[in-house]
Amino acid sequence: MGEVGKLLYNLYINGDDDEGGGGGGGVGGESDVGVIGRVLGLGPLATAVIDRMMYLRLEEERMDTQAEEEEEDEYEYDEEDGGDYNDDGILEKNTVVGVEAVESPSTAAGGSDSDNKQPPIQALLVIDRKVDLVTPMLTPLTYEGLIDDVLQIQVGGCVSVKKSIVEPEDQNEQQNQRTRDTNKDPKVLLPLNDSDPLYTEVRDKHVEVFGSFLQNQAKALKESHSQFTNRETARDLSEIHQFVKQIPVFTRNLRSLKNHIHIAELVKSAAEATSFRQRWQTERSMLESESQYDTLEDLIASGEPPYRWLRLFCLQSLTSNGIKATRYESLRKEVVQTYGFEFLMVLNDLEKAGFLRKRETFFMDSMATSYSTLRKSLNLINAEVDPSNPDDPAYVSSGYAPITVRWVQSAMRGFLGLDEALKELPSSGGSGSVRRWIDIEQKCPPESLVEALKQDRGPSLGVLAKKFNESTGRAGEQQERKPVLLVFYVGGITYMEVAALRFLSKRPSFPYAIICCATEIVNGETLLRSLSC
Repeated sequence: MGEVGKLLYNLYINGDDDEGGGGGGGVGGESDVGVIGRVLGLGPLATAVIDRMMYLRLEEERMDTQAEEEEEDEYEYDEEDGGDYNDDGILEKNTVVGVEAVESPSTAAGGSDSDNKQPPIQALLVIDRKVDLVTPMLTPLTYEGLIDDVLQIQVGGCVSVKKSIVEPEDQNEQQNQRTRDTNKDPKVLLPLNDSDPLYTEVRDKHVEVFGSFLQNQAKALKESHSQFTNRETARDLSEIHQFVKQIPVFTRNLRSLKNHIHIAELVKSAAEATSFRQRWQTERSMLESESQYDTLEDLIASGEPPYRWLRLFCLQSLTSNGIKATRYESLRKEVVQTYGFEFLMVLNDLEKAGFLRKRETFFMDSMATSYSTLRKSLNLINAEVDPSNPDDPAYVSSGYAPITVRWVQSAMRGFLGLDEALKELPSSGGSGSVRRWIDIEQKCPPESLVEALKQDRGPSLGVLAKKFNESTGRAGEQQERKPVLLVFYVGGITYMEVAALRFLSKRPSFPYAIICCATEIVNGETLLRSLSC
């Protein structure tokens, strides 16, 4: 089990909150960006991270104070030391003793601290993965999400594909290849990151759109090249020189375009398969809180890959207040018979982690589910969204908006009118008052989370952004001048959620530019595998 798997296993199976609190060291390194004034947390692990972050601030303050006191004790005002003293024997103002002077990035570049300074991080929202276990179980419909679902994007942002896919041979070579060993088809790693401009444009496109988008890119690139190479048009030396300089860029863009066209054909072919469409329909029915037990039984009988089947099984449980006891036992027997006895332990671990639940009584059948409350309160289903011209994050799955992203949107209004939905957030359990979410302000000097919680809540994040823009003279300015909201996921983030957050960040009506961070990137299979002992 890798480090990521160990983290999630300790968080969700062993219930070790200290693992989650360790994330506070990552978001708590505020010396580079300043103190994040507003901090919100959803779920118990988010509270643990924020508690740890504030504790580290207190410790840093204590150590700085101690160091200053020790430094003062070591000062020796001796004229024979050669320091810059005035006639009265007092150390000059601009002399630094025992401390190395360091320039800020802006002053080192020749500007002042206030020149060209990026908007500070105005707010931090920490989200416990348990706030939304539904989204990782679903199939994403964006280009990047489908690549991860079909091919699995590796750590470091690359994907492994057969060389023959990105470098197809001509017809004659294909005929010769049939006589060779078909197993000798090496794989190549293709990077998927921000260094590829085309990838940054296409990664969040819907499956119905990214094919035509790449075709238009190919057409534009061809026209750009043919426009210059047209022999009927005279070119002077400066134009020829400029064209020659652009050849490496053109070659790089052409290679990137070819790679993405081949990958897009691969994932689009998978998305057009009958099994894929049936799976999406099953997921949508479950999202509407419909039971799909017969479908689950049929998929076991047809030999559905175990973790792909478990995603649907967990989704059925999460959206229906658990699985009926009789059905649960029947399905569990079939799982053991089909996939092996070791999956009995997998099911037990998924129960501990909260992905599976058995309904024991008729009373539980009539209870409103946590998911149904959230579906209505947060408007999770928007079947009218247009994937080609979306106006809602729900486009990432053709009609379902990730729960965590709806919480981000709701935070702009201070969670107004969502009292019942907030009660459905996970708690740490136990007796006494349990905080499912927190909203605090960080101050200077730092204070503990306990002290911060005693203070009154500040204005909503939307109001905070408006005040920030007014105070800095940025009201009505361009998108890149928005204040920054850092969203940190404890327990992993999916590419579906990343795409939805990017969509929000680019919307003129959304008041923040979003930076999203996470302990790891997950999908349904990697998340469930990490929880298997």
